Amino acid sequence: MKSFIILIIFTTLTVITKSQTVIEMMHPGDANIILLEVDKPENADIIVYKTNVKEEYEEWNCKWKFKKWGFANFSVYITKDPNDSLLYDDELGIKYNIQGKIYFTTKKEEARYVTPGFQLEGVLRKTWVDKSKEAVKSKEEYKKLHREDEE
Repeated sequence: MKSFIILIIFTTLTVITKSQTVIEMMHPGDANIILLEVDKPENADIIVYKTNVKEEYEEWNCKWKFKKWGFANFSVYITKDPNDSLLYDDELGIKYNIQGKIYFTTKKEEARYVTPGFQLEGVLRKTWVDKSKEAVKSKEEYKKLHREDEE
């Protein structure tokens, strides 16, 4: 029985860490991230491609699978109105902040981060690695310098 439970936990963790799955919440208080959906890609911080294809949402970078229930990497509340009444809870004195602007695309090659340095807490992101000759040389010099410092 213990090995069965361990197997279930391991399988669940493997699935979650290899993908970018999202559950859309109906109330901002239930979500990890609150986003404002915009009509134009140039107004967005992030452009996301919705997909159900495993190979695509395992790429992480702005390719999300929306699920109805179950385990997911994070939950979002998406509004089209910056003055959404659900963002304000007068009874508790809470104002939920919008953490970024999102645009949904139908073309997976358009999925990307628009705003430089923009990050969503809890969202996995691949970064670009500079493989130019200058960058490789700089990294080698850095490694050499720090090896000498350690000795």
